[in-house]
Amino acid sequence: MRNVFLATVGLSAMLAIGATAANAADATAVTCLQAQHKVASALTGDTSTNHDAATKESNYGREYCNTGLYKRGMEHYAQAMKLLGIS
Repeated sequence: MRNVFLATVGLSAMLAIGATAANAADATAVTCLQAQHKVASALTGDTSTNHDAATKESNYGREYCNTGLYKRGMEHYAQAMKLLGIS
């Protein structure tokens, strides 16, 4: 039951991120958190040559979001997603 719940939450977050990653102007703490989870999930199974660069972008995104600079954070998360080939 818990796995179904987590899968539902994950799918909802992924659908929400699709719209928010492209539009960093609407960035909030919630969209930053959703992007962080999406990038972290993608990094878990990633072995591409872009892995290190995407990790750095994700770290920058987290740092900016944690200081309230959501737009800048989302820009870095969007770059990490681009490097990982996800949208």
